[in-house]
Amino acid sequence: MAVAAAVLLAVLFHTASPQASALQTQGSTASLISAYADWLHGARKEVDLTVFDLDAARQDLGRLNPEVLPGPRGLSTDELREMRRRLVTTFALEIAAVGSHRHASAAGRLIEWACQYVRSHSPMNDFDRAWELAALAALEGSIDSEGLHAHLTHLHGPFADDPRVQLAYGVAEEQFNAPSETLTRSLAAIELARAKQEIVRSAGEDARAFDRAIGRYREGLKVPAIHAEAALRLGHVQLMLRHYDEALAAWNEVGDSPADPALVYLARLFRGLAFEGLKRDDEARAAYQSAAALSPSAHSVNMRLAVLAFRDGHLQQSQQTIERLLTDDDPRRDPWWSYYAADWRFWYPRIARVRELLK
Repeated sequence: MAVAAAVLLAVLFHTASPQASALQTQGSTASLISAYADWLHGARKEVDLTVFDLDAARQDLGRLNPEVLPGPRGLSTDELREMRRRLVTTFALEIAAVGSHRHASAAGRLIEWACQYVRSHSPMNDFDRAWELAALAALEGSIDSEGLHAHLTHLHGPFADDPRVQLAYGVAEEQFNAPSETLTRSLAAIELARAKQEIVRSAGEDARAFDRAIGRYREGLKVPAIHAEAALRLGHVQLMLRHYDEALAAWNEVGDSPADPALVYLARLFRGLAFEGLKRDDEARAAYQSAAALSPSAHSVNMRLAVLAFRDGHLQQSQQTIERLLTDDDPRRDPWWSYYAADWRFWYPRIARVRELLK
């Protein structure tokens, strides 16, 4: 889900215009920021924000003289300085999000660079808060546990107490054990992550990460704004540990009508997995069917229904389900694929709010 969303974001900004490509490949970073500012204010229809070397972009931004950036007339010196701070940090966040599906580590470094200028602003204003929430979505979407941990340790002040930040501490621990197929990194980075994972697993670090996640999510249960998601994620960690009864008890706290329908779907899907673990296939089937009622095209639940049908000897039904999935292989309809990416599902409304406050 995170990969698809990042690709869609790149398509949203892409233009075949030779002028736009020239800005990126031949022009300066300042020119690209100016083009981005023009797009924000409706002076351009499109702008290409695909930057292939995010580390080089970060270095260029570090050398950039803000006074060369455009600014409306009639602003005071302080107002112009604030406008430029918002423009540079938002631009950095945008290109990092576009590039995060291929270059997660470099995207994280770029976001951290910009975050210095956001969190050093005092007092925190609406733009700062909106920017930090969007940055959190981008970082969690990269599924880079180490990078997310590093970001969280730098947060301070009022934003550090935000409920989504509190939940993110648990997400970082859970992402440590994310399966490789959910990662949005390059192949080389995945291989490095696997090698590292083998080292830490030999020392039992995976189990300790699960324990820390459980502690974080239990704390999250005390916060009404994240209670349902904390319960969902607490149960999922218990599921991974094969503590099926504890997992089922946690999901009772999710409810059937939270503001985020994806949470309800995932709770029903996970219940089915727990019932399967307990060899209670009839209850598993009922749970899966209730999940399928919410998202009929989701692969995760249909695969489990196909497995149960096969196990029960209903071979034709199982085959038909698999064939239907093969002809409809769009993973974006399945909330499971965005589970480890956590707040990435909020990226679009969050970055829209940042842009609104930049204008």
